[in-house]
Amino acid sequence: MAEVHRDSFVSGQYFLGVAGMATMRRILSRPSEGLPRVEEIRQIVGAFDQFPNDIEIEVIEHDVESGYTAWAPLYDGPNPAIEAEEPVVRQMIGQLQPGRAVDAGCGTGRHAGFVAAQGFDTVGVDATGGMLEVARARHPEVDFRLGRIEALPLEDASVDLVTSALAVCHAPDLEAAFAEFARVVKPGGTVIVSDPHPTTVQFGGVAGFRDREVDPDEGFTLPYIPNLHHPLHTYVNAAVAAGLQILECREPTFPDSGLQANPAFAIVPDAVRQAFGGLPFIVIWRLRKPHPSD
Repeated sequence: MAEVHRDSFVSGQYFLGVAGMATMRRILSRPSEGLPRVEEIRQIVGAFDQFPNDIEIEVIEHDVESGYTAWAPLYDGPNPAIEAEEPVVRQMIGQLQPGRAVDAGCGTGRHAGFVAAQGFDTVGVDATGGMLEVARARHPEVDFRLGRIEALPLEDASVDLVTSALAVCHAPDLEAAFAEFARVVKPGGTVIVSDPHPTTVQFGGVAGFRDREVDPDEGFTLPYIPNLHHPLHTYVNAAVAAGLQILECREPTFPDSGLQANPAFAIVPDAVRQAFGGLPFIVIWRLRKPHPSD
């Protein structure tokens, strides 16, 4: 696997970060609500070399291909990002008449399979062979192809729907990705793009994953694929540059399951809720390619 970087931290550092973030979000508007977080910070610092603050965690950065290859077998397990994103995207898809579709950056095919079940002739495209292997086994009715979202293996104006889920966060050039979506979709067609919200990315959100079952005797590791920070205006500018109309933008917040899945929740649950509760977690765009006569 192509590991990019290794580093480590102890769990207490993360607990401090969460408590500090919770304090910052309250300090001006509700300072009294932040006082318990200050006491938590004192307690963590006072016992920094004791359990559970002293657990060493190795973080391993992967590139996109190696990371998603390792993640593929477990990708569709409990995933708060999917829980927040999937109902919104599926509701948008459900409004459409069947035609031909492409799922760009399809991963294990969760949206491609759903789109096909709605009656679309569906193509799924992904750059990772390991993801496509899982997708083909789960959704044999879909035509899965190896390719990148910036160079989809499809003809111009050949699909009625483009979906791209939690994938353009790895694209260095959003304009190139959106231009490709606009190239393959027919006039009047729909483009639906979801991604980790830039606020989440700015607060350190990465595509962290499990590549094996946790065994404390083997130590704790966090393999991850970095998310690129794309501010909201860069999505807007990329859509406009591609000639796509913005019909809708949705920003689901952290689900409660996502808060409870936070590694600090067992230690400082109120801090986790105050730090992340209500923050936008995912951004979802519904776009349209206009007809020349529009």
